[in-house]
Amino acid sequence: MIAKKKAPRRRPRRRIPPTKDISVMAWIEDPYGQVLMVKQACGKKLWAMPGGKVKRSESLLVALKREILEETGHRVAHATLIDLFDRPAKGQFALLYRVLLRRENIRPPRRDEISALAYYGKAPRNSTPSAKFFWKRALASFEPLSIIKKI
Repeated sequence: MIAKKKAPRRRPRRRIPPTKDISVMAWIEDPYGQVLMVKQACGKKLWAMPGGKVKRSESLLVALKREILEETGHRVAHATLIDLFDRPAKGQFALLYRVLLRRENIRPPRRDEISALAYYGKAPRNSTPSAKFFWKRALASFEPLSIIKKI
């Protein structure tokens, strides 16, 4: 009788969900070119661009409008898709929209979600990975010479 060789043990593969979570984010500038950032009230309390996850039953623009209203108290006048951040290891991707806000009285943002709002001229150190990614790409696309180090 011939002994069967045991098959080599394979390392278990990490299961990746069959779908990705989709988030929408807003690039909102003030008249001086600074970008609106929101500070998370829970978790790591990082600075992020306004936005959040898209619910299964809503369109991307509806989700964007809902998230901006919840986090900033502003309503969207116009939104244009400008970039995408794919995070395959996390099973997520984020869509960045350039957003113009309506001129109207605002309602206070939800404090259970956002602890602060501020305009920044550069990404804060304690920003989310997606905010850092989009900021770097925006600088390169809005100011192509910004990627060249100044002497």
